[in-house]
Amino acid sequence: MLAASKSGGCLGDKTMPWTMLLVTVRAEIAAAQGRASTQAKAVQTLLAAGHDSTDAEYELFRELDGLTLLRERLRSIEALRDCPVAA
Repeated sequence: MLAASKSGGCLGDKTMPWTMLLVTVRAEIAAAQGRASTQAKAVQTLLAAGHDSTDAEYELFRELDGLTLLRERLRSIEALRDCPVAA
């Protein structure tokens, strides 16, 4: 994972600005939300048709777990960004 610089600028090839890091994680969250929504509709469709939805439910919970981790990552990055820089 790439680290962000406190100054908001790139420091070599191992860091990226906070804004870019936040935009990237937010985009990953949006994509995961879309996948989870699609998977939830698949589960509903299977249940409505009276079919076994075990595999679809597993995939839905996998997407939801990933979404939770991404949201935690976003909160952590925001918290780090807001920490004062040590002198």
